[in-house]
Amino acid sequence: MSCSYARLKACSTQEKKITLPDRNKGVLRSGFSLAMRHQRILWWVFAANFVLGGLGASSAARALSHALHHSLAGERLANTFDLGIFAELVSQPEVKLFSHSSGIALFAGIYFLFLLFITPGIVSVYVEDRKFTTGEFCEAAGSYFWAFVRLALWSLLPFIFVQMLFQMVKALSDYVDDRAAADQAAFCVLVIGIIPVLLLLVWVRLWFDLAQVRAVWLKTRDMRRNAARMFGIVIRRGWRVYWAYLVICILVTVVTLLALLVWSRTPGRAVWLTFVLLEIIMLTHIFGRLWLKACATTWYRLNPEPVPAPPVPLPWGTYAPIAPEPAPGHVDDIDAPLSAEVESPPPEESDQSQQP
Repeated sequence: MSCSYARLKACSTQEKKITLPDRNKGVLRSGFSLAMRHQRILWWVFAANFVLGGLGASSAARALSHALHHSLAGERLANTFDLGIFAELVSQPEVKLFSHSSGIALFAGIYFLFLLFITPGIVSVYVEDRKFTTGEFCEAAGSYFWAFVRLALWSLLPFIFVQMLFQMVKALSDYVDDRAAADQAAFCVLVIGIIPVLLLLVWVRLWFDLAQVRAVWLKTRDMRRNAARMFGIVIRRGWRVYWAYLVICILVTVVTLLALLVWSRTPGRAVWLTFVLLEIIMLTHIFGRLWLKACATTWYRLNPEPVPAPPVPLPWGTYAPIAPEPAPGHVDDIDAPLSAEVESPPPEESDQSQQP
């Protein structure tokens, strides 16, 4: 009992050292400040993405370079980007762009495993809001790695459900396209139907982000119960952070579309400008993802679950003995033993009293 109390006391002492964010800033601003204070994570993730992405795309880049130097499409793509010409180029048998997909998938899988491993460390840094050493970061990442893997597997169920809804909307759009007279009817059905699907997708992402934060905050590894608990919390109280998630997703989408618009009008000879634009898009997506996690962590730190207080040990000697209850069917002993005075034998008579 003393050991468990000491452990609870140590945990409570550690939680008191965590500085809570300012409620007046709001979840969006507080999450942005939290992500910027720990921007070292952003640059490490971006560096890993840059290296693994370059290794995965190197073989496909060599194949495209050889094809562009020996085709008329290369001259047109050198002046400006044309999606139709690019699709026609990569479909030619001498290019064989999709034959290099195995290498791209390999390095994409390595990057995914890298993100899955460091995610517990990122959440731990955001929860405690302090600079971790490399050993502390790796320890936190390894301690919750398999728990986060189980949580990722549980998250497949709602994500598959969202994917099924998207396929239903797409099938409805194809059905309208085959039978409607207007050309834009199918497109309108697709746009109107995909909006609630995207909103549901953001909500599911918020649900499991908060489940990750709760697991680190409460130091629990029961991910099935953790996800079920956060499902009810997000429905009842998570709408404020949900709107923050929507704002971040809209900002990331707008920046991505603007960068793609500039890239589509950039001549192919401007290699460095194209490279910078594509890296800006990737950096925006990485920072947006970290900003989402920072907002989820900030909201949970401002709205923690009530935790029962640790038991206070009573001083020695204050425990009153509790008489055991008689067992059912117990009958008291009728012939109880007599006291010591009654059971003691009578004193022997002296020899004088026996003389006549």
